[in-house]
Amino acid sequence: MSEYKLLNNVIACVRTGDVTLLSPSYLGIAEDESIPWVETDRKIIRLPDFSFVFDDDPKYLDALKVEKINTLHTLFNKRVSGSFITSQGYLMQFDTSDSIKMQGAITLMEAVGSTTGYITQANDETVYNVSIETMKQVLIEMLNAYAKCHARKQELRKIINSAQSKEELDEIEISWPV
Repeated sequence: MSEYKLLNNVIACVRTGDVTLLSPSYLGIAEDESIPWVETDRKIIRLPDFSFVFDDDPKYLDALKVEKINTLHTLFNKRVSGSFITSQGYLMQFDTSDSIKMQGAITLMEAVGSTTGYITQANDETVYNVSIETMKQVLIEMLNAYAKCHARKQELRKIINSAQSKEELDEIEISWPV
């Protein structure tokens, strides 16, 4: 969690003792000397609309939920762009573009009457003479892996949105079934 303070007339983001000055590119928040600062010793956060809220304000929990949802999206994208091992032992990536490429290869093989093709694994190792049936099975497993992670993302989104406190949000662990 970030804490914002006024240092030398510049709003700074304080994290674990380090000070990072905000710039127009940082979090999309533009520096503006006309923005008022609230003098207080209570922890506050600065929202993109330049309003200030305290930790007992409902906007604070809403801002924390948005932050947690953004983290969820980032971790989901990272996970599905990663890899898993199929039942045939192939190390496969499984994001949408990987599945589309595999489906395209299978469709092309069927169109030209090929019975074998190749699979390029996540580590860039290519395996040749893979049967079309095996490729179809790998594709199904890739689609299932993505679907499992997507279902978990949606489940976590509901849990995050239903949290009633910062403590509840902190207890939510973002993990994936694949």
